[in-house]
Amino acid sequence: MSSNNFLQPIVHYFYASNPYLLYTFTFFAIVFLRYVLLPTMWPFTSRINQFPIRGRTAIVTGGSQGFGLALAHELSRHGAHVVIVAQNESKIQSAVSQLTSIASSPSSQRFLGLSYDLRSSTSAPEILRRVTEWNSSAPPDLLFLCAGNCHPSFFADADIEILRGQMDTIYWSAAYMAHAALNLWKGSTPSTMAKAQTSPQARHIIFTSSTLAFVPIAGYAPYTPAKAAMRALADTLHQEVEVYNGARRSKSASLRSSDADIKVHIVLPMGITSPGFENETQLKPLLTLELEKDDKPQTPDEVAQITIRGLEKGEFMITTAFLGHLMRGVGMSGTLRMSIQDVFWNFLGSVAILFALPDILAKCRTWGKRHGSSSTGTKLANPAPST
Repeated sequence: MSSNNFLQPIVHYFYASNPYLLYTFTFFAIVFLRYVLLPTMWPFTSRINQFPIRGRTAIVTGGSQGFGLALAHELSRHGAHVVIVAQNESKIQSAVSQLTSIASSPSSQRFLGLSYDLRSSTSAPEILRRVTEWNSSAPPDLLFLCAGNCHPSFFADADIEILRGQMDTIYWSAAYMAHAALNLWKGSTPSTMAKAQTSPQARHIIFTSSTLAFVPIAGYAPYTPAKAAMRALADTLHQEVEVYNGARRSKSASLRSSDADIKVHIVLPMGITSPGFENETQLKPLLTLELEKDDKPQTPDEVAQITIRGLEKGEFMITTAFLGHLMRGVGMSGTLRMSIQDVFWNFLGSVAILFALPDILAKCRTWGKRHGSSSTGTKLANPAPST
C-alpha cells in the first residue's frame, strides 16, 4: 500500500469526523516548526548581540530622573555617548555628572544635556539638529523615548486640560521625536554616511509605554489612552520602517535611501519606583490602589537592565515582570510573535484574562455598591461605617 493510500483514511477521518482536532494539531505543528525546530537548526543566530552600544550615540528623553536616568546609566556603562533631554536644568547637569563618573571609557565618551519642552512640535527637529552637529555631523544612533508622567484619575473626574495634557506629555512628546528621527535617518544616504563616518549598524527607536496598554485598569483614564496610542504607533512603525530597510537594499541606486537599517522597539513596564511614582500614588483613586495591590513595583535600575538585555536579543516588545508578560499575552493582538515565549504568553494570557477581567469588573461594581458614585477619588466621600 502506498503512503498516500495509507494516509488518506486518516486525513478523511480528521476532516469528516473531527475537523477541530486537525486544526489544533496543525496549529501546534506550525508553532513547533516556526519557534522550536527552526531556531535549533540555526542555534547561533540568537546569540548575536542585535543592539551594540559601545561607541554609539544615544538620546534619552526624560533622562534626568527615574527610568530614563537608569537607562542613561546603563548606556554610559556600556560605552555609549549619551545625550539627555529634559526640562529641569539642575537635574540635567546632575545627571550628566553622574554619567561622566560611571563611564566605561571616560577619556573617549562624551555626554550632553539639553533642556527642551518635548510637547512642542518644534523641539524635536531642533534637538536632532543640535545632536547631529555635536556628533561630528553624524546622526544619533539610538533614541530612547522615556519622557512623560502619570496623572491617575477617573475619566469623568479629570479636568479636560489634564486629559489633553497627558496625551501631549506622553504620546506627542514621543511621536514628535520619532517623526523627526525617521525623517533624518531615512534621508541619510550612503554618501552622507561616508562623509560623517557613520556606522552602518542599525539605528533604533525605543518607546516606553506601559502594561496598561494591554489591560486597562479603572482610575488611569487620562494616562492609559496615551500609552495605548504609543503602543499602536510602535506597532505601525514596526511595519513602516521595513519600507526604508527594503529601499536600502534596492538594486536601483535611485531608489536607495537610508545608510542603515531602522528598527523599532517598545518597552512596557509595570510600576517603577521613582519620585514620579510616589506622586502618582498620592493621586490614585482608592479603588485603583485596591485593584493593583498585588503589583510590586520594580526599581528603575532593574527595568533598565531588563530592557537592555531584551534589546540585545532583538526583541520588539519588552515586558519586565511575570504579570507584565501575562498582560502582554492578553493584548498582543496584531503584534508580531517573534519567539516561542511570545506564543506561550499569548496562550497563557488568553486563558488568564477569562478569569481576571470578570474579577476586575466585579470589584468595580462592588465598590460602587458599597461607596457610591462619589467614591472615585483619593478619599471616600461617604466612608462606610467601621465594624
